[in-house]
Amino acid sequence: MSKREWAAIIYGRSYHLDFRFITVPDNFTEQDLNWASPYIIATTQQARNLTNSPRWSMFKNDDYCIVGVTCMVRDLIGQLSEDSIKVMAKDDRGRPLYVFVGYVTQLTHDQNIQNFPAYTENCLDSFKILYQEIAKVWLVKDYEQDTRNPLFSQYQPLSFAVDLSATNAQILQLNDRSKYPQKTYLWPSFTQQNNLLWLISAQCLKATSTCLNIKGNALINSPFLNQTITQLERFKIQDRIIAAKKSQIELSPDPDAQINSSFSQKISHRAQEDIDLTLQQAAKVATASQELINSFTDWSKPSQSNQNQPNSSNEAEFGFKIKKAASSSDHQDWF
Repeated sequence: MSKREWAAIIYGRSYHLDFRFITVPDNFTEQDLNWASPYIIATTQQARNLTNSPRWSMFKNDDYCIVGVTCMVRDLIGQLSEDSIKVMAKDDRGRPLYVFVGYVTQLTHDQNIQNFPAYTENCLDSFKILYQEIAKVWLVKDYEQDTRNPLFSQYQPLSFAVDLSATNAQILQLNDRSKYPQKTYLWPSFTQQNNLLWLISAQCLKATSTCLNIKGNALINSPFLNQTITQLERFKIQDRIIAAKKSQIELSPDPDAQINSSFSQKISHRAQEDIDLTLQQAAKVATASQELINSFTDWSKPSQSNQNQPNSSNEAEFGFKIKKAASSSDHQDWF
């Protein structure tokens, strides 16, 4: 059997620039990125729980399968010296970094994957080399040309040691797109079960998605059909999209279309929030400016009461005596 070819896919941030795709396969289209993005971004939920608990994910459609880990950068490059970790594991504001690093293979002719990275829990040796992609753009700045355009990776044969002899698909029934696309299967997270789900996901002949070793709570409103949770004691099934969000998302017969729609709505909602906040700030500035102008105008004009009622203390101070105007009944001739 010929070895399957894989290309790198990296999502993270560099020293100066925010999160983005650092590297993608050279044949990926915008549609392919729109498909992969919700899965990758979902693995970064509850990022505070990633320390020493890397999340393993595998997701496939009819064309591609992506396998990867989402983890703290420090855990990925832990074999380096402490000085190197300090330099490469934090951004320009001193914040610890996390990253998604993975491999993509094409499924045009064969949905069953025999050659792929083994699930090894906290040992990330199969993925450490991928951080070199970020090292290439580590110090780029926003004003440099094409800084936000991803690098392109090529497909090439890779050797991964995976033992499929112990796999028994009858032990665990994986959820896939043809079964319950609106449900998530939740499993307790422990090494043996995670490894079994990993192998079954790789050999599944239908579009599916699995995220393993999630510390804390399940990933809410995520596209993953299968998740393993450290705080879960027994298997259960729950809605993939919680009730509070269902009214905001028009469910589509095509789960991939629904995922992309949900992702686009999140971006649009965030953009609208930013616009509303900007307009609110502009209104506050305009109001404050008008109040300041009115204040100067009022200060520069004598008050109406001062014009109509002379101040006796000022008369005495400046030595003027003001002659009272004659009433309408007083006919004095000033000449």
